[in-house]
Amino acid sequence: GTDCVYVSFDIDCIDAGFVPGTGWPEPGGLLPREALKLLELVVRNVTVCGLEVVEVSPPYDVSGITALMATRVVCDTMAHLVISGQLPRQGRPSWIQEVCAMEVGQAWR
Repeated sequence: GTDCVYVSFDIDCIDAGFVPGTGWPEPGGLLPREALKLLELVVRNVTVCGLEVVEVSPPYDVSGITALMATRVVCDTMAHLVISGQLPRQGRPSWIQEVCAMEVGQAWR
């Protein structure tokens, strides 16, 4: 089985009319509400251990709406993690190994 899922959200899955600031615009891509609904279904039904939003390229978007959409993806994900009870965490999750749980200061001593 899988302990958790790492979500990699590629912003260019959304139609280019909504997110022009990407290296690979996708005409006919998903509407923002469709992409956010799919993200909600994933986040609420699996244990999530991480998220990244990729293919955001601000130089290609003078209006900044692509960065706003990326921010919305992160904020919605955090909200769904709270609603689904995944945040705040109660103790160390099983998928975090003991060596990874050390304090940052310990690694540099």
